[in-house]
Amino acid sequence: MAEKIKKHWSLTLALGIGLIITVMGLITMVGKLPKTSEVLAATTATVTVTATVAQTADLTVAGTSSGISINGSTTDITTLATSVPFGTLSVSANRIGAQILTMTTNGGGGYTVYIKYNHKLQSTATTSWDIDDHTGTNATPTSFSAAGTEAFGYTTEDFTLGTGSTTRFTGGKWAGATTTDAEIAYNNTPVSATTTKIGFQAGMSGLTQAATDYTCMITYTMVGSF
Repeated sequence: MAEKIKKHWSLTLALGIGLIITVMGLITMVGKLPKTSEVLAATTATVTVTATVAQTADLTVAGTSSGISINGSTTDITTLATSVPFGTLSVSANRIGAQILTMTTNGGGGYTVYIKYNHKLQSTATTSWDIDDHTGTNATPTSFSAAGTEAFGYTTEDFTLGTGSTTRFTGGKWAGATTTDAEIAYNNTPVSATTTKIGFQAGMSGLTQAATDYTCMITYTMVGSF
């Protein structure tokens, strides 16, 4: 009986040791297998951002008082944003007034301001009676006529224009107004509230017809470059 138990115990022990050896062998084999790196799943997304900036091109006009310098001359009348009242002209002295233009634009190419009138400075009752335009032109402005000569014209203190001879108004030069747009102010970049002065001058001769209603309409036009 004891011999039989001893045989069973020896067999059980042998089986246990064999099992342990087998498990350890498997563990060793698993440890030697190549390891697989972990890969995390990933996704990407793109978003388009858009915006609009509205175009702005603003021009305002303001009057000035007498005694203001304008391109080498001095004003002797007070003007308003909407009028240049020369009053009574004289053969002994020309009358001079000025206005201030203020420009704002976000145009990448800046702006150009133009001037024109609807007709000569003339009597509303008798339109054939008028003040001659100054002989200088916008392309080639000249010094204004001396007192006693019939003439009406304008000048600008923007001495860096965008066309032609860009500094052509420098040195007290004046031009006669026309019914087509003519350049009087220019800038090639966006600006905020930049200003320039525009002057007006009128003279009469001893033969200029007497009337109290000489008038014309000046139009400024600002064009932004976008």
